[in-house]
Amino acid sequence: MSEEIQNLIEIRIEFERGTGDPTRIFRAMAGLIESTQLLDSHLALSIGANVRTSLVLQDVEAASLKSSLRTIIEEIPDEAVKDGEVKKVIGHFLYKAKHKILDWCNGRDSIKGRQEIKELESDIHQLAVESDIKLLPAYASIETGALLSDINSIKGALDCLESHDNATFKTPLGISAYNPTLTISDEIVRELITREIIASEGERILKVKKPDYLGASKWGFKYGGHMIDAKVLDISWLSRFYNN
Repeated sequence: MSEEIQNLIEIRIEFERGTGDPTRIFRAMAGLIESTQLLDSHLALSIGANVRTSLVLQDVEAASLKSSLRTIIEEIPDEAVKDGEVKKVIGHFLYKAKHKILDWCNGRDSIKGRQEIKELESDIHQLAVESDIKLLPAYASIETGALLSDINSIKGALDCLESHDNATFKTPLGISAYNPTLTISDEIVRELITREIIASEGERILKVKKPDYLGASKWGFKYGGHMIDAKVLDISWLSRFYNN
Protein backbone atom coordinates (compact mmCIF):
# COMPACT_ATOMS: atom_id res chain seq x y z
CA MET A 1 0.00 0.00 0.00
CA SER A 2 1.45 3.37 -1.01
CA GLU A 3 2.12 6.11 1.53
CA GLU A 4 -0.48 8.37 -0.15
CA ILE A 5 -3.20 5.71 0.25
CA GLN A 6 -2.21 5.14 3.87
CA ASN A 7 -2.50 8.89 4.57
CA LEU A 8 -5.96 9.31 3.05
CA ILE A 9 -8.81 10.91 4.96
CA GLU A 10 -12.34 10.23 3.76
CA ILE A 11 -15.30 12.44 4.57
CA ARG A 12 -18.51 10.80 3.41
CA ILE A 13 -22.06 12.17 3.37
CA GLU A 14 -24.87 9.65 2.79
CA PHE A 15 -28.09 11.24 1.56
CA GLU A 16 -31.47 10.30 0.17
CA ARG A 17 -31.63 11.06 -3.51
CA GLY A 18 -34.37 13.28 -4.85
CA THR A 19 -35.19 14.97 -1.55
CA GLY A 20 -34.31 18.35 -0.05
CA ASP A 21 -32.09 21.15 -1.24
CA PRO A 22 -29.36 19.57 -3.40
CA THR A 23 -26.84 22.27 -2.49
CA ARG A 24 -26.92 21.25 1.19
CA ILE A 25 -24.63 18.28 0.54
CA PHE A 26 -21.95 20.36 -1.14
CA ARG A 27 -22.17 23.14 1.44
CA ALA A 28 -21.85 20.62 4.26
CA MET A 29 -18.89 18.91 2.59
CA ALA A 30 -17.10 22.23 2.06
CA GLY A 31 -17.70 23.16 5.71
CA LEU A 32 -16.44 19.80 7.01
CA ILE A 33 -13.26 20.05 4.92
CA GLU A 34 -12.62 23.60 6.14
CA SER A 35 -13.25 22.64 9.77
CA THR A 36 -10.86 19.67 9.42
CA GLN A 37 -8.13 21.97 8.11
CA LEU A 38 -8.71 24.40 10.97
CA LEU A 39 -8.72 21.63 13.55
CA ASP A 40 -5.43 20.26 12.21
CA SER A 41 -3.79 23.67 12.51
CA HIS A 42 -4.79 23.94 16.19
CA LEU A 43 -3.93 20.34 17.06
CA ALA A 44 -0.51 20.63 15.44
CA LEU A 45 0.44 23.32 17.97
CA SER A 46 0.44 20.59 20.63
CA ILE A 47 3.44 19.05 18.88
CA GLY A 48 5.32 22.20 17.97
CA ALA A 49 4.70 25.89 17.47
CA ASN A 50 5.91 25.84 13.86
CA VAL A 51 4.13 22.73 12.58
CA ARG A 52 2.12 23.54 9.45
CA THR A 53 -0.38 21.19 7.81
CA SER A 54 -2.61 21.29 4.76
CA LEU A 55 -5.20 19.05 3.07
CA VAL A 56 -5.16 18.23 -0.63
CA LEU A 57 -8.11 16.75 -2.51
CA GLN A 58 -7.34 13.30 -3.90
CA ASP A 59 -10.72 12.18 -5.24
CA VAL A 60 -14.49 12.78 -5.16
CA GLU A 61 -17.10 10.04 -5.47
CA ALA A 62 -20.74 10.80 -6.05
CA ALA A 63 -22.78 7.67 -5.18
CA SER A 64 -22.88 9.23 -1.78
CA LEU A 65 -20.72 12.34 -1.73
CA LYS A 66 -17.26 11.27 -0.58
CA SER A 67 -14.14 13.42 -0.55
CA SER A 68 -10.77 11.71 -0.27
CA LEU A 69 -8.17 14.01 1.23
CA ARG A 70 -4.53 13.68 2.18
CA THR A 71 -2.84 15.44 5.11
CA ILE A 72 0.48 17.04 4.22
CA ILE A 73 2.90 18.06 6.96
CA GLU A 74 4.47 21.14 5.41
CA GLU A 75 6.81 22.07 8.27
CA ILE A 76 8.08 20.25 11.35
CA PRO A 77 8.78 21.67 14.82
CA ASP A 78 11.71 23.99 15.43
CA GLU A 79 12.09 22.25 18.79
CA ALA A 80 14.41 19.27 19.13
CA VAL A 81 12.63 16.08 18.06
CA LYS A 82 13.67 12.46 18.01
CA ASP A 83 15.14 10.86 14.92
CA GLY A 84 12.77 8.86 12.76
CA GLU A 85 9.68 9.36 10.64
CA VAL A 86 8.67 12.68 12.19
CA LYS A 87 5.94 13.54 9.69
CA LYS A 88 4.41 10.08 10.02
CA VAL A 89 4.27 10.42 13.82
CA ILE A 90 2.66 13.88 13.57
CA GLY A 91 0.12 12.59 11.04
CA HIS A 92 -0.75 9.67 13.31
CA PHE A 93 -1.30 12.04 16.24
CA LEU A 94 -3.59 14.24 14.13
CA TYR A 95 -5.67 11.20 13.14
CA LYS A 96 -6.03 10.00 16.75
CA ALA A 97 -6.87 13.48 18.05
CA LYS A 98 -9.58 14.09 15.44
CA HIS A 99 -11.17 10.71 16.14
CA LYS A 100 -11.03 11.50 19.88
CA ILE A 101 -12.85 14.81 19.35
CA LEU A 102 -15.51 13.40 17.00
CA ASP A 103 -16.18 10.38 19.23
CA TRP A 104 -16.40 12.70 22.25
CA CYS A 105 -18.93 14.87 20.41
CA ASN A 106 -20.86 11.81 19.29
CA GLY A 107 -21.29 10.69 22.89
CA ARG A 108 -23.38 13.69 24.00
CA ASP A 109 -26.16 16.02 22.87
CA SER A 110 -24.73 19.13 24.49
CA ILE A 111 -21.78 20.52 26.41
CA LYS A 112 -23.08 21.06 29.93
CA GLY A 113 -20.07 22.43 31.79
CA ARG A 114 -16.49 23.58 31.76
CA GLN A 115 -15.13 20.34 33.22
CA GLU A 116 -16.29 18.33 30.22
CA ILE A 117 -14.29 20.35 27.71
CA LYS A 118 -11.28 20.43 30.04
CA GLU A 119 -11.33 16.62 30.18
CA LEU A 120 -11.32 16.50 26.38
CA GLU A 121 -8.37 18.91 26.32
CA SER A 122 -6.56 16.63 28.76
CA ASP A 123 -7.21 13.58 26.58
CA ILE A 124 -5.82 15.37 23.52
CA HIS A 125 -2.77 16.51 25.46
CA GLN A 126 -2.17 12.91 26.55
CA LEU A 127 -2.24 11.80 22.91
CA ALA A 128 0.44 14.40 22.15
CA VAL A 129 2.55 13.11 25.04
CA GLU A 130 2.10 9.53 23.84
CA SER A 131 3.44 10.51 20.42
CA ASP A 132 6.82 10.72 22.17
CA ILE A 133 8.20 12.82 19.34
CA LYS A 134 10.18 15.33 21.38
CA LEU A 135 13.50 14.88 23.09
CA LEU A 136 12.09 16.91 26.00
CA PRO A 137 8.47 16.10 26.91
CA ALA A 138 7.13 19.66 26.59
CA TYR A 139 3.76 19.47 24.85
CA ALA A 140 1.24 22.30 24.73
CA SER A 141 -2.49 21.86 25.31
CA ILE A 142 -5.00 22.98 22.72
CA GLU A 143 -6.70 26.18 23.88
CA THR A 144 -10.29 25.95 25.12
CA GLY A 145 -11.44 28.74 22.81
CA ALA A 146 -9.84 27.13 19.76
CA LEU A 147 -11.29 23.70 20.56
CA LEU A 148 -14.80 25.10 21.07
CA SER A 149 -14.50 27.14 17.89
CA ASP A 150 -13.50 24.04 15.92
CA ILE A 151 -16.40 22.02 17.33
CA ASN A 152 -18.74 24.88 16.46
CA SER A 153 -17.35 24.95 12.90
CA ILE A 154 -18.10 21.25 12.53
CA LYS A 155 -21.60 21.77 13.92
CA GLY A 156 -22.15 24.69 11.54
CA ALA A 157 -21.29 22.49 8.56
CA LEU A 158 -23.65 19.75 9.76
CA ASP A 159 -26.48 22.25 10.16
CA CYS A 160 -26.77 22.26 6.35
CA LEU A 161 -27.87 18.61 6.38
CA GLU A 162 -31.32 17.14 6.92
CA SER A 163 -32.33 14.52 9.50
CA HIS A 164 -31.99 11.58 7.08
CA ASP A 165 -28.47 12.59 6.01
CA ASN A 166 -25.45 10.97 7.61
CA ALA A 167 -21.81 12.11 7.68
CA THR A 168 -18.73 10.06 8.66
CA PHE A 169 -14.98 10.65 8.98
CA LYS A 170 -12.56 7.85 8.06
CA THR A 171 -8.79 7.48 8.45
CA PRO A 172 -6.49 4.44 8.53
CA LEU A 173 -7.32 4.25 12.27
CA GLY A 174 -11.08 3.77 11.80
CA ILE A 175 -14.39 5.56 11.27
CA SER A 176 -16.04 8.23 13.43
CA ALA A 177 -19.56 9.59 12.94
CA TYR A 178 -20.29 13.30 12.95
CA ASN A 179 -22.94 14.30 15.50
CA PRO A 180 -25.43 16.82 14.05
CA THR A 181 -27.45 17.00 17.29
CA LEU A 182 -24.69 18.42 19.49
CA THR A 183 -25.55 21.90 20.75
CA ILE A 184 -23.23 24.53 22.20
CA SER A 185 -25.03 27.67 23.25
CA ASP A 186 -23.38 31.07 22.96
CA GLU A 187 -23.81 31.46 26.72
CA ILE A 188 -21.83 28.29 27.44
CA VAL A 189 -19.10 29.29 24.99
CA ARG A 190 -18.74 32.68 26.69
CA GLU A 191 -18.73 31.06 30.13
CA LEU A 192 -16.09 28.49 29.23
CA ILE A 193 -13.80 31.04 27.65
CA THR A 194 -14.16 33.92 30.12
CA ARG A 195 -13.62 31.61 33.09
CA GLU A 196 -10.20 30.67 31.78
CA ILE A 197 -7.27 31.80 33.93
CA ILE A 198 -5.18 34.13 31.78
CA ALA A 199 -1.88 33.50 33.59
CA SER A 200 -0.35 30.08 33.00
CA GLU A 201 2.80 28.22 33.90
CA GLY A 202 4.62 25.59 31.90
CA GLU A 203 7.85 24.67 30.19
CA ARG A 204 8.58 26.28 26.83
CA ILE A 205 11.61 25.84 24.59
CA LEU A 206 12.87 29.10 23.08
CA LYS A 207 15.65 29.55 20.56
CA VAL A 208 18.37 32.02 21.53
CA LYS A 209 18.80 34.43 18.63
CA LYS A 210 20.87 37.16 20.31
CA PRO A 211 22.74 36.46 23.57
CA ASP A 212 23.76 39.35 25.80
CA TYR A 213 27.50 38.96 26.20
CA LEU A 214 28.01 42.30 27.96
CA GLY A 215 25.33 41.99 30.62
CA ALA A 216 23.87 45.37 29.73
CA SER A 217 20.89 44.53 27.51
CA LYS A 218 18.14 41.97 27.00
CA TRP A 219 18.52 38.62 25.30
CA GLY A 220 16.73 37.94 22.01
CA PHE A 221 14.65 34.75 21.82
CA LYS A 222 12.44 33.20 19.14
CA TYR A 223 9.23 31.32 19.95
CA GLY A 224 6.42 30.35 17.60
CA GLY A 225 7.82 32.53 14.84
CA HIS A 226 7.89 35.61 17.09
CA MET A 227 10.86 37.49 18.52
CA ILE A 228 10.92 38.03 22.28
CA ASP A 229 13.29 40.36 24.12
CA ALA A 230 13.74 39.37 27.76
CA LYS A 231 16.11 39.79 30.66
CA VAL A 232 17.57 36.61 32.16
CA LEU A 233 17.06 36.69 35.95
CA ASP A 234 19.09 33.61 36.88
CA ILE A 235 22.22 35.45 38.09
CA SER A 236 24.08 32.26 38.96
CA TRP A 237 23.57 30.85 35.47
CA LEU A 238 24.56 34.16 33.87
CA SER A 239 27.78 34.20 35.88
CA ARG A 240 28.70 30.75 34.63
CA PHE A 241 27.82 31.79 31.07
CA TYR A 242 30.03 34.90 31.15
CA ASN A 243 32.89 32.82 32.58
CA ASN A 244 32.51 30.18 29.87
